[in-house]
Formats: sequence, C-alpha cells, structure tokens
Amino acid sequence: MQTSTGKPLAVAVALAALLTACTAPAAPPTLAAPAAPAASAAPAAPAGIDQIGAAAGCPRPALQIDAADLRQADCRTARGHYTLVTFTTERGQRDWLELAQMYGGAYLVGERWVVVSTPPLLEGVRAQLGGRIESAHHH
Repeated sequence: MQTSTGKPLAVAVALAALLTACTAPAAPPTLAAPAAPAASAAPAAPAGIDQIGAAAGCPRPALQIDAADLRQADCRTARGHYTLVTFTTERGQRDWLELAQMYGGAYLVGERWVVVSTPPLLEGVRAQLGGRIESAHHH
C-alpha cells in the first residue's frame, strides 16, 4: 500500500514542482514587461474629446457621433469653430482622413485624433497637444 500511496504523492509533488518551475520564471517577465511599454505608451496615448476640447478652449464639446470606431464632437468658441474626432485605431484615422481630405480644409493630426478648423486656430491647439497640421485642397 505504501507504493500506491507513495506514487500519487510523488506525482503530486512532481506536478507541483513542475508547475512552480513553469510559473516562477514567467511571473518576473510578466511583471517586468509592462514597465517598458508603459513608459513608451504614455506619450503615445491618444487625447480624448474632452482633452482636445479643453485645448481648443471648449470645455464641453457637443458630441455628434459616438460610434464604436470613432467619436466626433462640435466645438464653437469666441475664436471660431472646431470639429474634434477621436479614433479607436490608426487605420480608422487614416481612412477618415483620406475621405475628409477630398473636401479640402486644414487638419491637426495627432495620435488617433484629428481637429478640423482654420490653420491659425489649429496652431493654438497644436501648441498644447502637439500633432502636425495638414492642408488639403478641394478636388
């Protein structure tokens, strides 16, 4: 009986040792891995509608579209009019810009966000949020 009782105990100890050996090395890389992306992800995090609106001097942008892939808001201030758009993916942003630029205009393009307005107004927002200004001519 000792052999049959001893064998399951030995298997359980071996399995526990195997699981500990397999999980012990995995835990430090998992804990260490987020540290590197977190440092690089912080600057790349896209601005939200409220943050962009605040940079434009519009504390409460009027949300026009709240879809799964983008949010669009209207922002009117004493200085002028802005359209604010945020995207869930870079691809969605590229597709939107391709279509929007067919109509012309000036765009401040950031990390998964776009502001549409006049170039002088976009300069003020760019000073606070960064990004690049693109101009398109109506086709």
